[in-house]
Amino acid sequence: MKQKLKKNPKETPKNEPKSMTLPMVQYSLLEFWGGFLAVFFLSLLLYYFTMYPGLPIGDSGEFMSTAIDFGVSHPPGYPLFTTLSYLFINILPFKSPAWRVNILSVLFGSAFNACIYSTVTILGGIPSIGFLSAGWIGFSRLLWMWSIQGEIFSLNNLFCCVLMLLAYRFEMAKDKLKEAKISALVCGLSLTNQHTSVLFIIPFAIRVAYTMIFIKKIPFNNIVTIILYGLLGMSWYLQMPISHYFFKPRVTWGEFNSVRNFLRHMLRLDYGSSFKLVAGESKSSFFANFVVFVRDSSRELSVVLWLLVIGLYAFTYKYISPEIKRSLNVISFMMIFYFAVFCSLANIDDLKGLNMGVLERFWMQPLVGLTVLAGISACFLIRYVSLHVNEGCINKSLWWIAAVLLVSFQIKRNYYENDESKNLYSYHYAMSVLPDLPQNSILLSGGDLPTNIFRYHTICEGIRPDVRVMDMQFMAAEWYKNVLAPTTFKGVNLPGVYRHFSNKKLQKGQYNIEIFLDLNIDKFPIFVCNGISNSDESHKMNFMAIPFRSCYQFKRRNKVKNIIAEVENSPGLVLYKWPMPNGFTYEDRTWEHTLLMTYINSLTKRGVFMWEEATLYKNNPQFQRLMLEHGLEYMSNATKQLEEAIAKNLIAESVWEITAETFAKNMGNYCMIMHSIIDSSNDSTKEDKLPQLELCVRKYWRLYMRWVPDHKKDPFIAEINNVLKRATLRGLKFNI
Repeated sequence: MKQKLKKNPKETPKNEPKSMTLPMVQYSLLEFWGGFLAVFFLSLLLYYFTMYPGLPIGDSGEFMSTAIDFGVSHPPGYPLFTTLSYLFINILPFKSPAWRVNILSVLFGSAFNACIYSTVTILGGIPSIGFLSAGWIGFSRLLWMWSIQGEIFSLNNLFCCVLMLLAYRFEMAKDKLKEAKISALVCGLSLTNQHTSVLFIIPFAIRVAYTMIFIKKIPFNNIVTIILYGLLGMSWYLQMPISHYFFKPRVTWGEFNSVRNFLRHMLRLDYGSSFKLVAGESKSSFFANFVVFVRDSSRELSVVLWLLVIGLYAFTYKYISPEIKRSLNVISFMMIFYFAVFCSLANIDDLKGLNMGVLERFWMQPLVGLTVLAGISACFLIRYVSLHVNEGCINKSLWWIAAVLLVSFQIKRNYYENDESKNLYSYHYAMSVLPDLPQNSILLSGGDLPTNIFRYHTICEGIRPDVRVMDMQFMAAEWYKNVLAPTTFKGVNLPGVYRHFSNKKLQKGQYNIEIFLDLNIDKFPIFVCNGISNSDESHKMNFMAIPFRSCYQFKRRNKVKNIIAEVENSPGLVLYKWPMPNGFTYEDRTWEHTLLMTYINSLTKRGVFMWEEATLYKNNPQFQRLMLEHGLEYMSNATKQLEEAIAKNLIAESVWEITAETFAKNMGNYCMIMHSIIDSSNDSTKEDKLPQLELCVRKYWRLYMRWVPDHKKDPFIAEINNVLKRATLRGLKFNI
């Protein structure tokens, strides 16, 4: 049965004949709200069954560790998300804190999809296309992934969609002052969650200001009122000084005892600007970032969306009512402004691996605008075809069937990749280290992965709460000693501000790792996981870092009687003793892949430690040789574990190839040292040691020739050929 079409007199341009007006699709409130509820509950159901059951890897651990005590997260503080997380953690009576914050993001993600449906349906006029638009973006890989973990991004997506809907409401409203106040309030609130929303707010604010000042010519006091509504929304930033003065959070970031410190944190000045993703400078360009977005958006949502947006302005724009035209212009301006600013300022150079994963999170915001424009374009193109070709083409049933089928395809395409319902890898990583630590240990950490995982599980889950997890990035901040040392790290001696260099003279009130260890190691067992900078080697003369699982334990050199025994007795890492990410499942842009590489790289810790320590015993060749033998055995065991994992399809060869070159070169270093020991030995003992060299060279070459790319160009080839040449001169033939 053909759908009846209703002409909308508002959409008839004054100078155009009625026959040129795009026909409106007649739909009932029941159909609209039925589609709305279908989108919301379908999203809620799928997100719920695929969400993380525990702590996701990444920034989630920080947000949850700060929120549980109403603390402050990294700049700009994210006070709205922190407050909502605090309420969910402390009000919901079931499951873990991580689960409670994850379900909060699920609710925001579901509401976002419903908002996309509403926006496209209201502006475009076809509910089935609204359903398709919501399902297509909501169940894309990227949007789905960030809607099922306790992060700020699903709430930011919701705010961005609401801003586009408010842009339409403002254009259609008779009482524009009322809509301007509501819009200003929402804009202020969105800025308390994520700063990138300002790139949508500025174009919208320009349009509102122009309308109210130059067209409506409202009084000055009304302009002030609108600004006050925006500041009212931003007042959620008062959460930061409230946390500082009235709460005692175990984890927080910053000291808010002055307006200067407050503004520094809120404006992200430690990063350089609100849109710098990492501290420091960068050579990344606008063009490179834009190309990455176009490539990834086509991958996530299909190039068809770009073609639909082009079709909107190429074919149907002149048939659209002035109010909707102005709304679409604002939405388009939002996207253009986002590209112009963010692509110019985002400062990540190496757009590969985890860096790509960091950057792609910020493509969700323009993807929201792209989807809304494409959805509206599809609606108008259908109405355009109906006007000029066949009025029966808008068949409600057929379009609903097509929409459901396409959304089902999108769900099927991305369900497996986004099913994190069994992802407990952060918990297992924490359990691979925390239970074996001595009582009241200090665990120094650096980087988001170990810091957030260990901190969350000690504070939020109560696993080894006696362990003090100290972030070395925090220790380098001036506020750290004043804010956290007296409470969270009571008893730990912090003589000032940590500086990660050993070759420069320390200023008054600064300390390096050697000073910290000297002051505290006799009171607390001290461990480190990825926390010591390569520029700080101040401890190596008086302290040694002995491998401990994926971490190290510091000990005074003068108290270590037998290095080999210390390493043997220290807990090692056995691959897949704890469940870990599968190398076939997670791309290198994911945190799970980074965790897998952390496990793999940890396998070589013992071998590398023995090699490095052996270089210090040049005056004792016999002991040096013994250490190298043990180190070679550790490296061989590590290689064997990896090869077994590959054979069992637990790790892809591509994952192993990333670390194989390092493995092989470490083996080469053993060969070089072993050769020098043999050369320096007496002739009577050389024959006893030659088999060790043969074993080393054979193992090294087996690894090297297989795994090192372009091995013929590598300088190690010349080194190993020298070993073979000298051995041949002594009459020794290697069976490689």
